[in-house]
Amino acid sequence: SLSLTYEHGSLATAATRGDGNTGEDVTANVRTIRAIPLKLMTENPPILLEVRGEVYMPRDLFEQMNRARLEAGETSFANPRNAAAGAVRQLDPRITAERPLRLYVYAIGHLEGAVVETQWEALEYLKALGFAVNPDARLCASLDEVLAYAETWMDRRDQLNYEADGVVIKLNRFDVQQRLGIVGNAPRWAIAYKFP
Repeated sequence: SLSLTYEHGSLATAATRGDGNTGEDVTANVRTIRAIPLKLMTENPPILLEVRGEVYMPRDLFEQMNRARLEAGETSFANPRNAAAGAVRQLDPRITAERPLRLYVYAIGHLEGAVVETQWEALEYLKALGFAVNPDARLCASLDEVLAYAETWMDRRDQLNYEADGVVIKLNRFDVQQRLGIVGNAPRWAIAYKFP
């Protein structure tokens, strides 16, 4: 997981999630990931924007990279998730730049200079700024619709070109999220619907 901070539309810092409060500064490495915008795609950027997202390595590109490593006499990586995390935390940004990394953003941590009131608005706003948002995100109107959609992923998860261990379900309205609050590190307004 990454936290990307943009000041007046330009990437200022990037950090890992760390312990939830303090992460590792990975700005130099993140600047080499082509999937992450260095500048926001807008004429009127917010004063400050903190975006949260997940760096991942597509399965097909992971397999291609592993084949090339084996052909070069190097060891292969165990799985895309560890390979992506290791690439972001490299000491040498040139190594990060060589890895086929992608990013899906999923939340706004802090925003000054613009207003969004719901999770869905946040995702649409982030798309407009040039970020990749998971194309399978869906706004549901009822709990039954949420559960039915989450259940469809039990059969479809192997069709994804990235590793996934579940579906994250969030309440849409930020005012309701704020009223419900957080207990420890767990928000009362979101839950991970894990695959068996």
